Amino acid sequence: MKKTNISIFAAIVLIVISLACKKEGKYALTETPPLDFKTYYNGLSVTFANQTRNATDISWNFGDNKALTVGDSVVHQFTATGSYLITMKGSINGESWTMHTVLRVDKPSVVKLDDNSFSDWNGVTYPDFQIEGTDHMIRGKVDYDANYVYIFIEYGTAGTNGLVALNAAIMDLYMDVDNSLSTGFSSALGADLLYEGNIPTGWLDFYSFVGPDQSQWSWNGPGPISNAIVMGHSEELTDTVRMEFGLSRDALKINKDVFGFKLVLNYSDWSAEAGSLSKDNDTRIVVHMNKQTK
Repeated sequence: MKKTNISIFAAIVLIVISLACKKEGKYALTETPPLDFKTYYNGLSVTFANQTRNATDISWNFGDNKALTVGDSVVHQFTATGSYLITMKGSINGESWTMHTVLRVDKPSVVKLDDNSFSDWNGVTYPDFQIEGTDHMIRGKVDYDANYVYIFIEYGTAGTNGLVALNAAIMDLYMDVDNSLSTGFSSALGADLLYEGNIPTGWLDFYSFVGPDQSQWSWNGPGPISNAIVMGHSEELTDTVRMEFGLSRDALKINKDVFGFKLVLNYSDWSAEAGSLSKDNDTRIVVHMNKQTK
């Protein structure tokens, strides 16, 4: 009798293993399809480019009820911002593969980091994207598109001994990338990442919060994150410094509808804070990335 029970149990185990390894087509459900693509955004117009070697018969479904599109590299025009289920199909060495991924499509931005000007920021008119400054930080603005969160800052250097010129100020940029105040440094900030350095000079150190308690100052780093920050235009006029930069949403994993951050300006001799950005007397800046195209 005991032997019969063991046989029945073994049979059940084999059935469970068989179901766990169930295949769809020619590959197991636990297997990652060997397909890959890159996206290039121009507002709601998105280019999808196949990155899989030896892949043929590429087709795309963009999750917006439009017709299937065929091609190695295609351009698709979405009609609204939102999250879309993208389905890519292709064949590799005679085997058919299917990959699904969710893509966030966002509004375009008027901000250009390569135009050697700040005039484009005049087109950023959302009231919640206008930011005040404290102490020597005069003001700021933010904007975003599918590629970057853009930040503009203006600060004054008059009457200071440790805040001179563009390449001297030290910035601390705390970033809440998961939209949760319960994770990361400080329950009022929820900072998962900390950038420290001087953007114009290319000093870019990143730290990840690893503390067991939000009140503890415990970070892993410093280290680089490739292409995380892109410098735009900058200028020094008498006692005023202005600069713009972009935070890569892909590199920093900024993929929620809300992005929170705190930006602090420090004297170059580390003696004290020289100012920060502020919104309604709160140094935690919240960017609601749910705007529609104008």
